[in-house]
Amino acid sequence: MLHVAVVGSGPSGVYAAQSLVEQDRVPGVRVDVLDRLPCPYGLVRYGVAPDHEKIKSLQNNLRTVLEHERVRFLGSVEIGPGALPPARLLGLYHAVVYCVGAAADRRLGVPGEDLPGSHSATEFVSWYSAHPDVLTDGFEQDGFVRGVESAVVIGVGNVAVDVARILARGVAELLPTDMPDAALGVLAGSRVREVHMVGRRGPSQARFTTKELRELGSLPDTEVVVDPAELALDPAYADPSGLPAANRRNIEVLRGWAERPSPGLPRRIRLRFFLRPVALTAGAAGRVAGVRFERTLPDGRGGVSGSGRYEDIAAQLVLRSVGYRGVPLAGLPFDAERGTVPH
Repeated sequence: MLHVAVVGSGPSGVYAAQSLVEQDRVPGVRVDVLDRLPCPYGLVRYGVAPDHEKIKSLQNNLRTVLEHERVRFLGSVEIGPGALPPARLLGLYHAVVYCVGAAADRRLGVPGEDLPGSHSATEFVSWYSAHPDVLTDGFEQDGFVRGVESAVVIGVGNVAVDVARILARGVAELLPTDMPDAALGVLAGSRVREVHMVGRRGPSQARFTTKELRELGSLPDTEVVVDPAELALDPAYADPSGLPAANRRNIEVLRGWAERPSPGLPRRIRLRFFLRPVALTAGAAGRVAGVRFERTLPDGRGGVSGSGRYEDIAAQLVLRSVGYRGVPLAGLPFDAERGTVPH
């Protein structure tokens, strides 16, 4: 009987296990799903925002797979140096499938990035999702939003939208969710009144989905502010007919916000485009006090070029959300340029 190990218990790992036990060519396959964390489900448990309860309910489907009679879940099993070597793991199974995802955040590579008050969006998500790593990394001591009135989120993907929404959302709306009490207590005292979500390219190239984008406009006591002049810098904004359907819908939502009068609500989410971070600046206490951006312009080839004009945005919290990279695992091949483990 074929015995396979799947390393990683997020959706990709669990679906790999499901495919193995349901295929017909080799009947009776047994699968052990291994994870370094004590609990399964990966980003569904620790990455999906707590106010997205429908998406988090995917755990029910994943649980059904792990309860299959030929599937076992083994938590707190770490692969790598000082733990179970990949070669030893392969000696215990007929085959090993790695579904460990991209564990490292991409960095901005600008001065001041490591100032206190500057974090990756993943660290913030882990904090409000009670990820076990938070207990060892000390982020719960920082509290993220204590003393923060203005925050900058660098990136315009769905993770950036998630953290901007959580920063602007009232704690009363989060109480029915599974957000941990420690995070709820800190967010209850939040004084954040302005969140800037900033992208280096234009609105037609933003990576968020329309559903996530529209949610920002439905937050109580919060207005979404978009600068029509920044939108107009995008050649596709005037005529989005050549864009994919999802990008066209995003343009329509942004156009609606840009054309409506300000309702004067107490909290604001400002969507900014064509701004590239060049430095994080420090305040008197040595913490981050703002971000310096360079205005970018479309280069006609899908990218942007610098204009030599700069703008400073004040902020006491900066969250970068600019993508992820895989990390090398001793004993496995690794493509350093792409940040992936090749087949």
